[in-house]
Amino acid sequence: MNVRHALLGVLVLTACASARAGICDAKFFHNGGLIEITGKGIVQVSARMTFSQVKKTGKQSCQAQVKGNANYALFGMLTGASDLDHVLTANDLQAKLIKSGPGQTAESEAFDMQMVSIFGYGTAIKAPGQRLPPQNFRLAIGDPRKGPTTALTVRVGEKIVGTRQSIDTALGPQLCWPVRYPRGTEQTMANIRGVMIAIPAVQSYVTDWYCPAVSLVMKQEIEQAGQRAVIEVKTVR
Repeated sequence: MNVRHALLGVLVLTACASARAGICDAKFFHNGGLIEITGKGIVQVSARMTFSQVKKTGKQSCQAQVKGNANYALFGMLTGASDLDHVLTANDLQAKLIKSGPGQTAESEAFDMQMVSIFGYGTAIKAPGQRLPPQNFRLAIGDPRKGPTTALTVRVGEKIVGTRQSIDTALGPQLCWPVRYPRGTEQTMANIRGVMIAIPAVQSYVTDWYCPAVSLVMKQEIEQAGQRAVIEVKTVR
């Protein structure tokens, strides 16, 4: 459940526009663009993403290289860091992050930015009560640069859209959609610094706050066994 689930455990699209158009015209989508994320509570995270090689690939589609890094701590036990190197493509209601670089594959990794939903859900959000399909993510517990990792599946339940509300964000007050869903993992064993540690099953309840005017999920709230975490976008430029 490592970095991703931890982050998951954070963080798009306009209310009636396609994901592609919103992202392609977003404030951060330019060479030198920057997004920074921080989290506090049971999930502590600090992530930085920079944008380069930004280009239009069609009338309403675009692409960019997204690089950066993320540091995380989960329950004060699982900690680590991960380099980010992805290609972001946005086209026809689909916004996807694909790992790039030599030798990269679609296998489990420690940090999956798509789990934080920051770039949306692959479809336009149109109204309260809208339902979005469940998803599974494959994670790797542990730092592959320091030792073996343990594969873990994170199951994200059906997402339900609530009524738009005004919330305070790093970009000022925004009218945002709350998107609520359950998220969980099964119990497993992980090799942490050479020691086998039992990782308990985790069930959490998540609320994403997708703000269409800025084409980002600006905040993610997580509740788990009476404990809370908040992950927020702190910088966009």
